Amino acid sequence: MDLVLWCRRPGACVVLLALAFGLTSDLTGCGAIQAGQSQPASGSKRLVSVLIAPQTPAIPVGNRVQFSANALFSDGSKADITQVVTWISAQPNVASINAAGLAISKATGATMIAAVYTKSARASSTLTVTPASLVSISVAPQSDSLTPKHSVQLSAIGTFTDGTTQDVSSAVTWSSSPASVLTISNTGLATANSPGTVNVVASQGSISGSNTLIVGLPTLVSVALLPRSITLTPAHSAQLQAVGTYSDTTTQDISAAVTWSANPGGIVALSSTGLATGKALGTATVSAVSNTVSATGAVMVVAPTLTSISITSSQASIPLGENQPLSAMGTYNDGSTRNLTSSVRWASSDSAVLSFNNGNIATATAMGTATVTATLGTVSGTTLLNVDAPAVISFFVAPVDLVLTPGASQQLSVLAEFSDSTTQDMTASVSWSSANPAIAQVSDQGLLFANQVGQTTISVSSNSVSGSTNVTVKPVLAVSYFANAHTSGVADATMRLTNPGGTGGNLCAEIYVFDQDQQLSECCGCLVSPDGLKTLSVNTDLTGNPLTGRSSSSGVVKIVPADASVNPSCDPTAIAPEGSIAAWSTNIQKQGGSTFSVTETTFDPGPLGDNELAALQNQCSFASTLGSGQGVCSCGIAAASVTSTTKK
Repeated sequence: MDLVLWCRRPGACVVLLALAFGLTSDLTGCGAIQAGQSQPASGSKRLVSVLIAPQTPAIPVGNRVQFSANALFSDGSKADITQVVTWISAQPNVASINAAGLAISKATGATMIAAVYTKSARASSTLTVTPASLVSISVAPQSDSLTPKHSVQLSAIGTFTDGTTQDVSSAVTWSSSPASVLTISNTGLATANSPGTVNVVASQGSISGSNTLIVGLPTLVSVALLPRSITLTPAHSAQLQAVGTYSDTTTQDISAAVTWSANPGGIVALSSTGLATGKALGTATVSAVSNTVSATGAVMVVAPTLTSISITSSQASIPLGENQPLSAMGTYNDGSTRNLTSSVRWASSDSAVLSFNNGNIATATAMGTATVTATLGTVSGTTLLNVDAPAVISFFVAPVDLVLTPGASQQLSVLAEFSDSTTQDMTASVSWSSANPAIAQVSDQGLLFANQVGQTTISVSSNSVSGSTNVTVKPVLAVSYFANAHTSGVADATMRLTNPGGTGGNLCAEIYVFDQDQQLSECCGCLVSPDGLKTLSVNTDLTGNPLTGRSSSSGVVKIVPADASVNPSCDPTAIAPEGSIAAWSTNIQKQGGSTFSVTETTFDPGPLGDNELAALQNQCSFASTLGSGQGVCSCGIAAASVTSTTKK
């Protein structure tokens, strides 16, 4: 094992060698501290340990890392002893370390770095040396010049942390900006495309190098103008082209690089790229100039001649009662076209079938066929138009903005308005659809059935005409009145609940009982299984535990079906309204003497408003908080059937 030892005290090297090789012989006197250096204090202050930092560092070959050492004492103080300790590198061929703790990496591998203060006070760290890393990249050759279609091979030379260099041309990523000026391969072959200055970059990770290349054109010898002469009509354009021939016999389109002019002015307008546009009748000489090289040509602007007129309509036939705009397009002898709709004179061969009272607007007044003519000067165009039966232009779906409860149904109707202002019921003729059938579905005949709480749109359509109405399905609120038979000394009245199974699962029947003063006296939530029947006693279940402690003589019961999957305990103070529930109320009335009559009525279902839902939950929560056990109703019994009795 090779060791580098930096010994500061007499005999310290003996101590270090012994420590490095694990010897345990007596080294008395070898670890003494020289006079004037820090020593452990006697008495209450003593040396506890030595700390070295950093721990387990890693650096590339050729890099350096500074180690430090601190002495920790028993009173909690510490002292920097970096310049006092003796530093050791177990593998100096991997990394060496000087007396100040500065380590220099030399080769890949790992070595132990030790800081020895005394025989018994020392610390160590493991230094890992990784392969040399890339520090910089240079691109050669620098500032080269190219002409289009010529190439130059660039090289990327990488400099590493150990001072070595290497050609990394095939390992870097090459790019150029702007990319249109120069194309560069993945091995650094640069090919010029067009004139300009381009920056070439070779990069690997976060390290990059660059070079500036200039792409220049050969010397311009002559310019040719194509075509040599053209004929235009006013407001029409043609592209002129300036082709330059260079000293290397290459040619290039330099239309955007030359200066364009026309003489005399006012006949033709020229853009900076050679687009010639006719302005006035006449002939002009056009010039393309680049420095001292130029070319000329002639542009003649003449008036076009109308040769034909074509009539177009958005529809082949017009429904009775509708207005149809027509358009006229003129074709000229130069092949150009122009919209002549507002310039021609419009006429109909049969004004009783089709008439023109507003320019190009044709009005269908009777069923039949008419020939339409558009004329400008001596040129005319014709077309044949049919007036058909009136067409549907809109649908009105009724009722509008319908509100239902789950399980409820409603027949919808559709009134169609036709182009001749007549109307007709088309309920059975249109196609019906629901935007969300899970909320509400509709039959082919417009019968609407509400499934679950939510909003959807019911639409109708026929051909390209459509209409719609909005449907809101609100939670069910079932309401029934009761007379407390117990106060009359007669048999108990009952209320029966059943879950029709519309949701496919259990429902919570959230029950809210109000007394004759319209005050909430009891509330509770009862679980009702699909197709199950639950019977509640008015005396025992609904009015037997009033909030005030006083039984109600009469009142109202309100029931809201709710989703049991999100509220398994059926807590009536926090509900998610869902589904529908069927409920019946059995009432007993005293007719006189010992004669009583029994009547059974269904609960009156209706939509539950948001405000009422909040009020029911808040009042029930208030009753539950203040009742101390009162104000809570019970859920009665569940049975396959219940028999009502009549007491006389």
